Amino acid sequence: MTNRNQFNLKLPDKRILGALEDKLDRIQGKSSRYGLLEKLALRIGLIQQSLNPIIQNPVLLLFAGDHQTGLKILNDPVSPAARRVHKIFMDEAPMLKLARRVGVNIKIVDCGVHYPLEGFIDYWIHSGSLILNRKIKGSARDFIHEASITTQEVHQAIALGADLINNLYYSGTNVFLIGHLGSSCRVSTLALAASTLEIDPHEIQITIEAEDELLLKYAQLALKKHPKTRDVINQIAIWGTYQIAMMVGAMLKLAEKELFFLVDDNESLIALYTAWKLHPEVIEFAMVAQNTSKISRYICDCLKIDRISNFNITADEGFGALTCFQLLQSACDIMS
Repeated sequence: MTNRNQFNLKLPDKRILGALEDKLDRIQGKSSRYGLLEKLALRIGLIQQSLNPIIQNPVLLLFAGDHQTGLKILNDPVSPAARRVHKIFMDEAPMLKLARRVGVNIKIVDCGVHYPLEGFIDYWIHSGSLILNRKIKGSARDFIHEASITTQEVHQAIALGADLINNLYYSGTNVFLIGHLGSSCRVSTLALAASTLEIDPHEIQITIEAEDELLLKYAQLALKKHPKTRDVINQIAIWGTYQIAMMVGAMLKLAEKELFFLVDDNESLIALYTAWKLHPEVIEFAMVAQNTSKISRYICDCLKIDRISNFNITADEGFGALTCFQLLQSACDIMS
């Protein structure tokens, strides 16, 4: 297993940028007619340290899980994450069609879904191919009464995320899209973001419906319940989820292997911010598809990282990342 002290990250060698720019000039002339695609081509070429950047066997990793506090707010006896996984099993999710169209393989990582997915008949059909079982101990706990997960479980989840990347890397994947699946974790994301960003949750939460008011109320209760800390591992343990910790491990391993990855909204961005606090070099390998929420915009400002586009579409199930992926593919095509 891998822990956070075993990651060895280094910055991309920027000496290749001149050669990349010269090649683009030969391809397009001095007109800069490719706009955003030119910027993406340079970024991917820099990360891959190649004048001919390529995308091989792209994978969308959807980290799925629940949070007990969020389940109480939703008052739903069946896990929302399980419902959405089952919808994917039934091939009814629009993102499946989009993924097939753009040539992206999907893996759902069960980090802590509050439901035995093995109870779905389709689970056994998709186990290993679509579903990867990395469940540690069910859903994250109710942080109104106790920490969401233990520090030992945080390290375990980080290690599982890193090992997951190792396995996929050796199967030939060099580009990863990272998303989240599980609406019951919104309250955890809000509390964790407020803690790590050291701001009041009011500043990053839009209250439109009664559920939004409850999210804010419970996040504030959780933040008052536990002692303040700036230790990243403790912050994840108190307010986070298994999937946040696994995403952190995955992102750090991707950066260590000098692979670029694309993140979407909220949960994957808070994971990126947390990974950055552990190893700032990770940001050099990350791209952000969009930042449509107040939380994601705040994080992007802190990290000084730009979104690729403003699709203003849902980030659920990696939909924004899949849409943006087509731009990355086009950027590589230009350089070839």
